[in-house]
Amino acid sequence: MSIIDFKDVFYSYPRLAGNAKNKKGALKNINLSVTEGEFLAVMGENGAGKTTFCKLINGIIPHLYGGNLSGSVTVDNERTDKSSVPRLALKAGIVLDDPDSQIFTSSVRSETSFGPENLLLPPHEIEQRIIFALSAAGLCGFENRNPFSLSGGEKQRLAISCALAMKSKILVLDEPLCRLDPEGAQEIMSVLINLREKFNLTVIMASHDSAKMAEYADRVCILKNGQIAALDTAENIFSNHALLDDNGIQPCFFPAKVNKYEQLKRDFQDVNLYNCESSVENCKKDAIKIENLSFTYPNGEKLYNINLAIKDNDFLCITGRNGCGKTTLLKNITGLLKPESGNIFLRGKNTKTLSVSDISKEAGFVMQNPDNQLFTDSVYNEVAFSLKNSKLSRKEIKKRTEEALEMTGLKDWDVFPHALSRADRAKTVIACILAMGCKIIIFDEVDAGQDYKGSLMIMNIAKELNSKGFTVIFVTHNLFLACEYAHRLIMLDKKGIVMDMKRRVSASGKVMQDEK
Repeated sequence: MSIIDFKDVFYSYPRLAGNAKNKKGALKNINLSVTEGEFLAVMGENGAGKTTFCKLINGIIPHLYGGNLSGSVTVDNERTDKSSVPRLALKAGIVLDDPDSQIFTSSVRSETSFGPENLLLPPHEIEQRIIFALSAAGLCGFENRNPFSLSGGEKQRLAISCALAMKSKILVLDEPLCRLDPEGAQEIMSVLINLREKFNLTVIMASHDSAKMAEYADRVCILKNGQIAALDTAENIFSNHALLDDNGIQPCFFPAKVNKYEQLKRDFQDVNLYNCESSVENCKKDAIKIENLSFTYPNGEKLYNINLAIKDNDFLCITGRNGCGKTTLLKNITGLLKPESGNIFLRGKNTKTLSVSDISKEAGFVMQNPDNQLFTDSVYNEVAFSLKNSKLSRKEIKKRTEEALEMTGLKDWDVFPHALSRADRAKTVIACILAMGCKIIIFDEVDAGQDYKGSLMIMNIAKELNSKGFTVIFVTHNLFLACEYAHRLIMLDKKGIVMDMKRRVSASGKVMQDEK
């Protein structure tokens, strides 16, 4: 029995409404039905229309966005354009790709209870739903935490728990796994599958995670340029490698790579590609050296006893579970947080004696969300902005800006940065860092929310910079990227560094030379 129906749907955002060229619509000629209890995966490159598709289901589009909508979307026998967002929220819960856009209360408990409270449910029912949702999302014990003190992955779990607390028939999730560690992603998928079996829950999930969608989805809808490029069973979709390649979707199986990925995921210590060794004792020349670093947040969350040396021209991946302190470590290195105890040295200089501005000239930081670092009216002005405050000549500013833009492959210099694709927004931040003359480049989960091609594009820039002598540090939960690019792998948990491994074999299979 059909529970969601798209019939001849066309939609364009307000800035395109009234445009005679219908080809510029965000979605065009969408016709599909979803049966009750089905798991439909929505895939495609960034900008293909996945988020727009998700927001049409619970009425966020067009009720909150406006724009031009034709055709019809029917959810549980109700036309979304004739209903309202609050009413549709009872039928279809939604988890957006940016959890910060959904969080607004002062505690995890109040965030999870907000929806049920607005349904005017009795207190005991609300309490039962809170316990159920937090347990399902792996947030038991977090009830009194301020949501804004959570890690990115923990915020994603909170957004999922809020949707689960509504117990609607349909759950729409837009990139819910992109900020979760592999174990956390598996836990969430297990919860969804259990809910499907128990309550006949209908799941619509936009995702770039080919492996998870191949394993769990009944059907896959591939969007390209706002249109349906393919709609078939997961088995048929993922067996068609030409289709995947044409739509920028990562195939599930790379014979030479999947073994690395699976073995690394199962047991880090037994991976033959790496050899554990003491990085501090064997380090000869350090770009960064960390000695007995500790940092404690007001809520008691702590990063402690970090000892790490990173050599010049190293290509280092840092991984670990959500909330283990990866971003905290990066913020301490870049001066955005100050160590409670211990020391951090950048090329021999103690960061305690350096300002954040001085540190930024040595180590550039690309944050999880590049949008937080973009604020001018053009790509060119964004890259030149910091240079204009550094008392350089106009000639030198122009030279550095253009060199940085060319190194990152950015071509549309006059474009408003926020109008770029997610990958190009990240590249703009990288260009800003390169223009400053940084030789240490730090990436904090810039692959989160990126499509397959976008992730490879960013990592190939990092690889090229490393080949030119730059020291590269990247945080990721994507172990495929770790295997494919990193020369060294660090694993953190709440006890500190639990693993430090060095690559012995390159991605192409050639044995790498030991450093002398």
